[in-house]
Amino acid sequence: MSRYRTKDTTDLVWNRIRRQVTRDLDTRIQNFREELLNEMLTASWEKYTEALETGSLVQLEDEATEWVDSILRTQLRPAIEAMNGDVAKR
Repeated sequence: MSRYRTKDTTDLVWNRIRRQVTRDLDTRIQNFREELLNEMLTASWEKYTEALETGSLVQLEDEATEWVDSILRTQLRPAIEAMNGDVAKR
C-alpha cells in the first residue's frame, strides 16, 4: 500500500508554479482556439449557405484538420523547440 509523502515548502512552491504555468498556457490556447474557431466556423457557414442557395446539400471536406495539423507541425513545434529544445525528446 502506498503512503502519502509529506511535501516540503520547495515541493509546494514548485507545484504552485507548475499549476500557474499550465493554467496560463491552457487559457492562451483556449483564447486562440476561440478566435480561430470564430473565423473557421464563419467561413464554413458562408460556404454552407452558398451551397444551399444552389440547391446542393454538401458536407464540408475536412480541410480544417489538414490545415490545423500543418500549422501545428510547421509553426508551433519549431517555435516551442526554439524556445525550450526538442520537446519530443523529453
